[in-house]
Amino acid sequence: MSRVAVALDAWSKRQAEARCLPNLGRGGTFVTIFITSYFAAQIGDALLVIILYGPGAFFSQGIRVSDWKHGVLSNGATVGPFTGLMTFVWWAPLIACAEIGAGFLSSFLRARPWWLSAFAQFLGGAMLLTFSGWLLFRDGFPLIHPIPLAALIGGGVMTWNAIRSVVTA
Repeated sequence: MSRVAVALDAWSKRQAEARCLPNLGRGGTFVTIFITSYFAAQIGDALLVIILYGPGAFFSQGIRVSDWKHGVLSNGATVGPFTGLMTFVWWAPLIACAEIGAGFLSSFLRARPWWLSAFAQFLGGAMLLTFSGWLLFRDGFPLIHPIPLAALIGGGVMTWNAIRSVVTA
């Protein structure tokens, strides 16, 4: 049995026991679902404009998706439900990348000193808090929107856990 098959078998057993993504945990899974939806929409919308109108329309003319729900572009053209479809095409791979990245990071940090893990956790929490603030102030998301709220809660929990692990060590 190859190393990949063994790793996948171990992951599927942990996933069945945890009933969530085992490397991210229950809370991390929810945060990942919301945050990756933002990036999946950004990637999907950009690629949709590039596929339909060519790279020049996106990069030179600045055509963007202005209304995601109704599929309206910044030039007034409509693309129908393709914006949602392109988002879903990218959503699952981004969630999978987050799960794989969390697994690699945790296995890397497991063999390192405890303070490095606390630093990585603090850094990740600070990045989530910064992302939440960026969405609120730059993109104009309301605070009760699930994406910045998930980033705010996830970042707060990660930062708190990092500080708590340093204080109790």
